[in-house]
Amino acid sequence: MKNPLSRLISLVTSLIVGISVTAVVAQDISGGGSLIRDITGGAALIFRAPQNPSVHLSSGQGTAGGGRIKSRNPKPPVRQQDTIIARANAARSAPRPRYDEAEQQYQLAAKIAPDDARAFAGLGNVYVDQGKFAEAVQAYQQAIKVKPDYAGAYLPLAFSLARMNRYPEAIDVYQQTLKFDSSSPEVYNNLSFAYNHSSRYQEGVDASQQAIKLLGDTGGAYKLGFQERNEIRSYAYKNLGNAYSGLKRYDEAANALKKAAEIEPKNASAHFNLGLTLYTAGRYSEAIESYKEVIKLRPQLGQAYFNLALAYIAINDKTAAMAQYETLKTIDAEMAKQLYDAIK
Repeated sequence: MKNPLSRLISLVTSLIVGISVTAVVAQDISGGGSLIRDITGGAALIFRAPQNPSVHLSSGQGTAGGGRIKSRNPKPPVRQQDTIIARANAARSAPRPRYDEAEQQYQLAAKIAPDDARAFAGLGNVYVDQGKFAEAVQAYQQAIKVKPDYAGAYLPLAFSLARMNRYPEAIDVYQQTLKFDSSSPEVYNNLSFAYNHSSRYQEGVDASQQAIKLLGDTGGAYKLGFQERNEIRSYAYKNLGNAYSGLKRYDEAANALKKAAEIEPKNASAHFNLGLTLYTAGRYSEAIESYKEVIKLRPQLGQAYFNLALAYIAINDKTAAMAQYETLKTIDAEMAKQLYDAIK
């Protein structure tokens, strides 16, 4: 079984490359005829693994191996609670995570001390590790109910809500998170993503601009998690471009998306969104070049061939459009049929 680091890297990778992950696709823009908008590649959410709840154990009570803790004297309730949470932490953080054990220990801690937010937050962490976002939301919400100022529960709660497409709730929680950390580029970037998905585009512009300002030229302000600095800077510019597209400010959108692609040339979603924006603005030749870049990065992405063909149709080059159709037939026959009808 994968350890938490590998597990979360796999989760983030699925956000970056997964074609079917609808919770994290980039915000679509309106207009542009029958262009396909299943934008894929390059998650716009920044994510860091939630930390284990803190424990306060005296010397000689270490639990690095998750084994039994020897003591000649009965443990008072507080010490017993810390011991249980420490064991749960050790099970979660083991080279081969023991998620069932961790879950059981956190639940035991919650039963013994139902007013201890750490137990519920730890439980939420175990669920996030496994992609069980509905369960994670319930656990984090309980942690906050018990202790409204438990800062460690807010960020993973908002992320879990966003992964479930519950964007208005995610926005509310991210805004509350700013009370604990008002200079977090992660929060502003993810707020922009949620605003865009809620059609609150001007707020999306403002939030992404703040994220870009905080990240600076190097991304150094970000507390590095599982994404590279260039990736997270690219995401911030992509969110900005998507927000401008929603406002139909296409030139500004194109500039932001070009910047996203320049920072992270392998961000297929930035190129794809740029193609959408340029097409909608009537800049068809530039859109063609953007979709060609997507195809270089994702040669099996049928949506890119479809949209590239429509851009060729827009400049009256049906021969080039038919060439895309011939390729698309080998990738997605149904989509190819739709394209053929459009070319005719």
